[in-house]
Amino acid sequence: MDREIAVICSRADPASFNIYKRLLELCPWQYEEGYRSYGRWRLIIHDEKQTRLSGLDDRLADLGLHPEMIVFASRHEAKAGLPWLGGHFTGILEDGLSKLSAAAPCGLRSFLHNIALPGYAVSAEATHHGPVDLKTPCFFAEIGSTQKEWQDLQAGETVARAILALDCKELPVFLGFGGGHYVARQTELLFEAAVAFGHLFSNYQMAGVNREVVEEACSKSNATYAYLDRKSLRSAERKRIEGILAEMDLPVLRSREIRAKFPIDG
Repeated sequence: MDREIAVICSRADPASFNIYKRLLELCPWQYEEGYRSYGRWRLIIHDEKQTRLSGLDDRLADLGLHPEMIVFASRHEAKAGLPWLGGHFTGILEDGLSKLSAAAPCGLRSFLHNIALPGYAVSAEATHHGPVDLKTPCFFAEIGSTQKEWQDLQAGETVARAILALDCKELPVFLGFGGGHYVARQTELLFEAAVAFGHLFSNYQMAGVNREVVEEACSKSNATYAYLDRKSLRSAERKRIEGILAEMDLPVLRSREIRAKFPIDG
């Protein structure tokens, strides 16, 4: 990876602003017109809500920026309120109609491999919320799940360092289907096999997943394989998704097959 990476931060989000300030401390950024630069990183700060941004590709182009990846620094909220670090791709499923941004599978995998912090759980999440119109591969890099963690300087620095350590390797990319919102089995595979995941859909999203959605997710993830968390899916849903994948000639591998075919030391 040698092209620029745009890091998008918001003053309206305490975790995002925390990460932003830690990034400023870690590098000798150069002032540019509308952003700061360091090496291949471009740092942008704004006052809007991250999830409601639109037309960002064009807004970056207006600044003369054409990144190969966009990273959104963000907070994560959850009722359980547990300390958590992780990330996800963006998109919304409504009445069977998909609105998905381009995913950055290698970016999310690299990020997750570099955010270990005592006391914090680490995982990927299912694809959710906006922005939904990005053509540039992107992912959200998040701190959860309460004000305490959002303002935790160590968590902010951990996420900032992981963003600065992003290293994309060419790996097989899978679409993921099934599991809870935190896609536990898919997260395990990200650490136990030399693979990356593109768009991920949890059990609660299955009703909105049709062939059009799967085709879009495949295209916007550059996926060449699929994985189903079979134990979590109802039989009818599993068979329906398997039928769609068979029609698309997208190979489906089980966990043991993924570990065997793509060993972590391979």
